[in-house]
Amino acid sequence: MQRILDATAELIAVNPTAGLAQIAAHAGVSRATLYHHFANRDTLLDALTDESIAEVTRAVQAARPDQGTAAEALERVLLAAWEVIGRYRGLVIVNPQRLPRAELRDRLKPALTPIRTLIERGQHSEEFDPELPADWLIRAVVDLVHAASRQVTAGAMSPHQAQRALLRSAAATLSSHRRIRPG
Repeated sequence: MQRILDATAELIAVNPTAGLAQIAAHAGVSRATLYHHFANRDTLLDALTDESIAEVTRAVQAARPDQGTAAEALERVLLAAWEVIGRYRGLVIVNPQRLPRAELRDRLKPALTPIRTLIERGQHSEEFDPELPADWLIRAVVDLVHAASRQVTAGAMSPHQAQRALLRSAAATLSSHRRIRPG
């Protein structure tokens, strides 16, 4: 089963529309074997999504989001998450097309909860903009990660270039800028 999941991750990173026959061939298994484990493409992608979220969650937690300054912790967390997300970058293209946004957000909660806590800590210390809602900042960071992943998938950036752009953009997005007076 892991062989099929690994092959799916590899294949959809370069061909997000790959079908089960292509995935089976890429995994070196028969279609019958693939169907024995996964009833259809959605169940296969659900399993891969669950695996990716669990892996990202472990990476985020291992990056010690509660230690050091919020800015340092955020960089560690993003680097750790980026390493894992690179393996699953095809899901960044596929999942928003096949899953309702609310379901995807709910499934991502285990990975995003420590990031929320980190962002709120940074807002409290005013390392991150305290005037913006934490939900907005989390969404902005997630969108930056997805944008970087899409750039790599499209061949517009190397993984290293995308990582650098991600870190710089996230730092700029979260930074505590001078206060802007409404008016």
